[in-house]
Amino acid sequence: MLILSILIGFAFRKFQFNKSIQEANIAAAQIRRHGEIKDKDEVEKLISKEKKNTIQYRDGIEDEIKTDIEDNERKSRWLDQRIELLDKKEQGLAKKNELLNQKNLDLKSQKKELHDIRENSRQLILDRHEALQNSAEMSQDAADHEVLRETEEDVSQTYNKYVIDAETELEATSENSARVLIDQAIEHSGGKTVLYENHRSLEVTSKEVLGKIIGNAGQNVRAIEALTGVDIIIDDKESEVIINGYDPIRRATAYRVLERISETHRVNPDAIEQIVNETNRYMDHHIRHYGEKAVNELGLTKVAPDLIKFIGRMHYRTSYGQNILEHSIETAKLAGIFAAELGEDSAMARRAGLLHDIGKSIDRDIEATHVEIGVELTKQYRESPVVVNTIASHHGDVESEYVIADLVTAADSISGSRQGARNESAADYLQRIKSLEGIANEQPEVDESYAIQAGRELRVIVQPKKTNDKSIHDIATEVKNEIEENVTYPGQVKVTVVRKLEIVEYAERRRA
Repeated sequence: MLILSILIGFAFRKFQFNKSIQEANIAAAQIRRHGEIKDKDEVEKLISKEKKNTIQYRDGIEDEIKTDIEDNERKSRWLDQRIELLDKKEQGLAKKNELLNQKNLDLKSQKKELHDIRENSRQLILDRHEALQNSAEMSQDAADHEVLRETEEDVSQTYNKYVIDAETELEATSENSARVLIDQAIEHSGGKTVLYENHRSLEVTSKEVLGKIIGNAGQNVRAIEALTGVDIIIDDKESEVIINGYDPIRRATAYRVLERISETHRVNPDAIEQIVNETNRYMDHHIRHYGEKAVNELGLTKVAPDLIKFIGRMHYRTSYGQNILEHSIETAKLAGIFAAELGEDSAMARRAGLLHDIGKSIDRDIEATHVEIGVELTKQYRESPVVVNTIASHHGDVESEYVIADLVTAADSISGSRQGARNESAADYLQRIKSLEGIANEQPEVDESYAIQAGRELRVIVQPKKTNDKSIHDIATEVKNEIEENVTYPGQVKVTVVRKLEIVEYAERRRA
């Protein structure tokens, strides 16, 4: 039994040992397999990483090669361009060399011609000397004097002929060039037609609005007149409020005040005072806005802030229905184009054109002409002498000292006289026509006169037997001076004096 038990125990321990070994072998196999898998994964990872590095390196090398190729191509193109440029320069130098050689030949030819002319002249002088001495038995000094006199006459005649030909050619070409330049300038300046803001009357839509304006026993009207400086006239029949005043800015202020009153529910003198104060601030803001807009539109710089305000005030001033600010801007643009074409300072021309009528912004408040006021204003704000002289000379009061002054004067005339720029009432137009014809008819030698082309030309017909070629010049000058002193007109008036003498005789066939 003991031996059996011992055998059973030994068999069991052997089984346990074998099982442990088997489990250890299984575990070892698992560990070995896991290690192999792990090593395999690491190898694959290393291979993948190396492949990526290889691809990146290859891509880098390819990029460098591509960059080098592009650089080489770019350098090749640059070299080709340089070679082409050098070829062109070489061709240009060859042409210049050819021209210089041709000029050298021409100069040599001219030099030879001058030498021949000089020799011929000397021979002619000697021949003339000899002829004079032989024919008139003159002394050497007398012959010299006579030859010099005749030579001077010949040179003078040649010079006069040359000057006349040059003047004729200049007149023929300059008139054409000026016409083309003016056409181009007008085309590019963008001239505007008349845009006139009516601040003289306000149409009243209802009796309620009219009552607000009049107020209790007329207190509102009196308050408006006192605060705005205008006269208010109420027209009940026409349902219209008329604004009378010499200052256009005051009229514009009163017009806006009346509009504000018509929109306000309760109106009394205190409310009107508040409305007027707000309107004054509104007008100041808009005046400066108009000035800044004009300066920016023309591309001007370093304009004094107070002068900008005076520029903006021109928006509320008109001449024959033409807005002065729009007229000044158009004049500035035209003058700038003229200056650019002629090689002058276009910016200075635009500046002078904008400021040429600056005196009209306050000429209602000062007893002086707008030219005098403009000169003082621009001197006060230290504007260029070119601008000052342009203002002083644009109506012919003083002589122009700069080309720009003449260009602005021409642009001013074009802007004021072009079609659609200005308008006037029928009564003013008829009065101007009568004034023009009346001035001409006052001359004793005048037979009749006609104002044509809407008053831009005065055709004066004189009595031929009472006048001559000299006297008609005096008549034209006298009529022109009278028109400048006594007639207000836009642009210019052309005075044409016609003297025509007709003598008629009839030849009749004699009867046999």
